[in-house]
Amino acid sequence: MKRGFLNKPNAFGKTSTTRTDNGSSNITQQSLKLLPPLNLAEQSRMPGGLKRGKVDVGDFKAPELEIQIQAIDNTKLDYADDEWFVSTQPAQSPGATLSDVPDNWSVCYISGRAKRAILSVPGFPEPLPRSDCSRPKQYKIIETPGKGMGMFATRDIEYGELILTERPLLVFPASPRHMSSLAYPKHFTIDQIQQAQLNQLEKLMETLVDQMPKENQEAYKKLANCHQEDGSGPLLGIARTNGFPIGDYYEPKIPGFPEAATRYSATFKDISRINHSCRPNACRDWDSPTFSFHLRASKPIKKGQEITLSYISDAVDPTSERQRQLASYGFTCTCEACSNPEISDPRSKQIKELLNPTVSMINPMTLGLLDPATAKGLGMDKALLESSSSLGMALGMPGGTQMSKEKKKGKGPPGPGVENVDDIFNMAKQLGQNTIEPALKGLKLLEEEGLTGTIWYGNLLERASNGYTMMALNSREMDREAMKWNQKSERYKKLFKSARNAKWREEKEREEKLKKKGKEMWNNDEEYKKL
Repeated sequence: MKRGFLNKPNAFGKTSTTRTDNGSSNITQQSLKLLPPLNLAEQSRMPGGLKRGKVDVGDFKAPELEIQIQAIDNTKLDYADDEWFVSTQPAQSPGATLSDVPDNWSVCYISGRAKRAILSVPGFPEPLPRSDCSRPKQYKIIETPGKGMGMFATRDIEYGELILTERPLLVFPASPRHMSSLAYPKHFTIDQIQQAQLNQLEKLMETLVDQMPKENQEAYKKLANCHQEDGSGPLLGIARTNGFPIGDYYEPKIPGFPEAATRYSATFKDISRINHSCRPNACRDWDSPTFSFHLRASKPIKKGQEITLSYISDAVDPTSERQRQLASYGFTCTCEACSNPEISDPRSKQIKELLNPTVSMINPMTLGLLDPATAKGLGMDKALLESSSSLGMALGMPGGTQMSKEKKKGKGPPGPGVENVDDIFNMAKQLGQNTIEPALKGLKLLEEEGLTGTIWYGNLLERASNGYTMMALNSREMDREAMKWNQKSERYKKLFKSARNAKWREEKEREEKLKKKGKEMWNNDEEYKKL
């Protein structure tokens, strides 16, 4: 499996502080040159970027980094935000073996702010969830022609099935900013400074790998390395090749660098063996309480079929852009989409257009106020009145029943309003029609492109569910359709949004705020209280 990471800044002219175990400080020497930042990931995408060779730095040796190896006590949190150290997560007792801890643990090079983020997650560290133990293991790692090692299905795997949960061998910053204050001779070129930093990073990697149990060291060193001819040392090259970005633990943004440079990169024993496809059949997501990746099937996988992931951030980019991004991994993708750009690229363009919502609407089900399964039990008139404010909000208006009273008194704002149930029916029909058609078209295109496990597929499922819910206000016959699409959307969320991370928490918080706002609106609506 070939993967890449490392957006590395050289913000020279600064100083940094490294604290030793006894709490003393060591101020590193101020550097001698001020140079623009270097982006190694982007360099690797350039023609010949992986064949740059090692630059001669003479007999220069950068000063040894003071590396703090954290004690076993995992309760220590009084680190400075920018204090860097080696930490084992989850923490283990001295002499622990993989036989004692089958869930494994990770050697991490992290900052004080990152450690606080890790330990602040409720439930951390939870044990890893397992796939169905009554069924045979779903995969094996074997050699693949022209692609090195790969992961293959040992039995049929169902859509959404959990294939693997795995903790990383190594966690490392995608942008090692601790290098920013090292001093170099004035006559050094940018290439020589970069080489000196790569040498320094390799020394750091030696320390990190040395902290792993023997079995993990051996597994790490067997991973692929596509950075053998660009000045990277062997251990750093493996991390650059196999690292996946993980969420939840972020460093401050560096001016001029992409958002990905604020993240951490994780290297795995098995997941890092998975090869790329622009139309993958699996997807992964970071789960913070277990400190692991969850790997699920994003489409049915047949026995003997290779399990693949996407290495790029936007699978609906044109083929030329996808190939440019993949150049840093040292291979040319020959997946179905890349082999047929004349078919795939127009679909991708249509998908991007359809992902832009034509109507901004708030789902009454999200507010907990209209559930197709219970609407009849509540009484349709009550459900309609409860939902009218959502419809009004969708068009940028105040709550429906409240607006009716204001407009009758001549105090309402200009524009359309909710005068009665007929107004609600009409708005529901218009909103539903404007939402459903593009959502269904986008879902069909995503299915044709094999992207049914993507966030875009989930967004369009929710959009279709919202549309049919609005149509259900206008027609009892649509109630069944609304229920069907709501179930599809909820199933997708259960399968592909089950990993608990920053995005998951943001969505939960957003839903809670909407519910609270909706309930406050209904409580302040005098006509609703009369129901």
